[in-house]
Amino acid sequence: MNLLVFQEEFRTENDCRNWLFSTRWPQGFRCPRCNGEEYTLLERRNLYLCKACRYQSSPIAGTIFHKTKTPLLKWFWLIYRMATSKTGVSIAEMQRELEIKDYKTIWVMAHKIRKGMSDRDAHYRLAGLVEMDESFFGPTVTGKRGRGAEGKALVIVAVSTWIDGTGKERPGFAHAFVADDATADTIENLLRRLSVPEDEITPLVSQIRTDGWRSYQVAAKELEIAHHRAILRDPKDSMKLLPWTHRLIANAKAVISGPHRGVSEKHLQRYLTEVCYRFNRRFWERQSFHRLLNACASTTTITRNELMAKTAEQSQ
Repeated sequence: MNLLVFQEEFRTENDCRNWLFSTRWPQGFRCPRCNGEEYTLLERRNLYLCKACRYQSSPIAGTIFHKTKTPLLKWFWLIYRMATSKTGVSIAEMQRELEIKDYKTIWVMAHKIRKGMSDRDAHYRLAGLVEMDESFFGPTVTGKRGRGAEGKALVIVAVSTWIDGTGKERPGFAHAFVADDATADTIENLLRRLSVPEDEITPLVSQIRTDGWRSYQVAAKELEIAHHRAILRDPKDSMKLLPWTHRLIANAKAVISGPHRGVSEKHLQRYLTEVCYRFNRRFWERQSFHRLLNACASTTTITRNELMAKTAEQSQ
């Protein structure tokens, strides 16, 4: 969907509400309490009154828009921009474009949308050969670099790969997580979380490719999967030997330092999720807006107080 098509489909607030209505009740209205089909629209409150049991339903209940006072058209604009921008969007810029007075309001809106991204990507599992590496995110400081660096957040990145019809390796789905450490237990738990279906016990990952860090070797042995070491004799070779993780890490750092101008460690996980979400849908650009809109309409919201109170670990 390009901008002109978006503007044609969603011109007014009613267009947005009608979309939510048809998404929530594709076969026509159904009362969530008694399953009644007949209703009366309470226009001033935008509620649907069931004629059978008098229960009042809202199409935004149970979505990220729950109890919002911001017009849905502004929400849809923000979702469109976050879905289609390859480099992320500046929240300060969107505040001006959407004429939202309080910066915290649109900041919370963006994080609610990221929750929709996170909840949708949580269903995706990694399989086959998975490339893994870690990096550090945070302000530039003097002192030790790489593993053991202080004052920065450790991020572990995993990208599944596949072979196309020409025999070339291509990246599949990707995940990135803020972690307390890069121990074997952490990596093993992460692989189990990303590659074991809910109804199975055997991971879908058959091999991992890393820089040979001992923690990866131990984790691979515990999971009984093959471990391929990419020996980095020169740090400049990292893009050749571990291309997909380094590409994703570079993209994430560019987004965070660019339009967002840096983010706190507390909320870093959400921004990483946003980067991975767009990466995972890079082949579906024409569907990106509607996919994200559906994700936002099918997951619960998060409040400003929860965003301000939760730690990075709790907010994953």
